[in-house]
Amino acid sequence: MPDWQTPNSEMNTAAASKVIIATTEAEKEEIYRLRYEVYIEEMKGERRHTEANAERRFRDELDDYAVQFYVRQDGKILGCVRLNLRRDGPWECEDRFELEKFAPAYPIQLTMASRFAVHQAARGSVVMMQLCCALAEFMQKHEQRFCFLDCHPKLLPLYSRLGFRIYKPGFKHPKYTYVIPMVMVFGDLEYFERVNSPLLPIMQRYPQITVWRDLLLRNFPAAGHTFMSPTVDVEAFWGLLGANLIGPTADIERPEVLAGLTEGETKHMVSTGQVASCHAGDPILCTGEQGREIFLILEGSFQVLGEISPHDQDEMVVRILVPGDIFGEMAFLTNGRRCSTVVAMENSTLLILNAKALDRILKAEPQLAYKLFRNLARIVETTYYETILL
Repeated sequence: MPDWQTPNSEMNTAAASKVIIATTEAEKEEIYRLRYEVYIEEMKGERRHTEANAERRFRDELDDYAVQFYVRQDGKILGCVRLNLRRDGPWECEDRFELEKFAPAYPIQLTMASRFAVHQAARGSVVMMQLCCALAEFMQKHEQRFCFLDCHPKLLPLYSRLGFRIYKPGFKHPKYTYVIPMVMVFGDLEYFERVNSPLLPIMQRYPQITVWRDLLLRNFPAAGHTFMSPTVDVEAFWGLLGANLIGPTADIERPEVLAGLTEGETKHMVSTGQVASCHAGDPILCTGEQGREIFLILEGSFQVLGEISPHDQDEMVVRILVPGDIFGEMAFLTNGRRCSTVVAMENSTLLILNAKALDRILKAEPQLAYKLFRNLARIVETTYYETILL
């Protein structure tokens, strides 16, 4: 029995007093059923997650040696998350994370967090934070140095706020969708303070160690600046956008999506975004996937692929996108299901506009909402006519 697995072991931190580590098959079965509700039924993930079965349970081979955390209230599991320690077995897509470069912490002191799921009734509650605090406490107690995850673009604000950082370009997960590798470095108190992480009080109870941060930046220099947001990397974020997008010396004409916006409105809207990079050949969106994020191209180019006909599964290039163009707008405006595949033609940089943050701004500022929807309507119209003329 692994050293963490004590019967019905409950995390005894004040912040996570209701978080339990599952030790029985009955507990794990409840977790798999909650996952099914969230990932398969709610997120329409039946095509992506083929491991799910007719018994309404969602598990895979990584569950065989994972630590399963969950929160229960009134007899019902409200949230769960899975943690895999690399010392217990290999992970999916290890080559894309370049784990060997994290030696000497590799393989004994590396963890992977995945399969976060929170019941609809518990969204907006403390459940998610309880789980995250329990994970942090557990990893600190077990002397883990790095925690990894493959992040969907829409979740970048959440995980970056916790203290994860992008350290290399994203990739198309062979089973799911386009994801971005992120890593949390334990002992780097300066970074947790910089992002104002809610995990900081836990991290402060343990020694500050910079050797692991230094190892990350030595092997992945881009980790020092690949994630840029207006709250974390203020100067770098606005410097990049000023040079490429909205400044008087910008390399491109003002993007059509920002046409007519005042300087204040422009900054307010783009402040919902995070900067991320991708490699040539990366499929950022795939037809049929879920997601409402809008992607604004800062550097590089992309090709948009569409079906030749409803009866033909092959795709053809229908548009070429360049800096200043956007993609993903149709799903933002409609039901959140992607209608095209978009592939990077070269190493590129994107500003990913978070859909929920945009929704909040547009609800609060009707004048800005009017301008944005007008611009999006023009873009959709142009795209339509360009496509039917092919």
